[in-house]
Amino acid sequence: MRRYFDGASTVDVDQMLDAWVDDLVYEEAFSDPPRRIEGKDALRPYFSKAGEVFRMSLEITAVYECTEPDLLVLEYVSNGEVLTTGRPYANKYIGVYRFRDGRIWQVKEFHNPMVTERARSPQ
Repeated sequence: MRRYFDGASTVDVDQMLDAWVDDLVYEEAFSDPPRRIEGKDALRPYFSKAGEVFRMSLEITAVYECTEPDLLVLEYVSNGEVLTTGRPYANKYIGVYRFRDGRIWQVKEFHNPMVTERARSPQ
């Protein structure tokens, strides 16, 4: 997890995706419209484009171990800025992570889309 989050902070998409299996599923449940991306080849351009808009760090604030050994729930925060507007960006997230063979297989991420839209909007 640390390697994936560190990759997000440095916009190193290869490092981020190295933590995932090839047939991954990434979901942002509160995006408008809700987003579901399947496969590394589909997720790579999404992460790359996000790196052109956001510069931020992610910090894990809570870890909830589950009875299912390949399931983990995390709370984390972002701190940074939106490059296109220069506005600060700080959001809170809950991520439901599923693993296969020690690598990320599925993520369902929940964040406040209103915070994102405010930061991306021109003043």
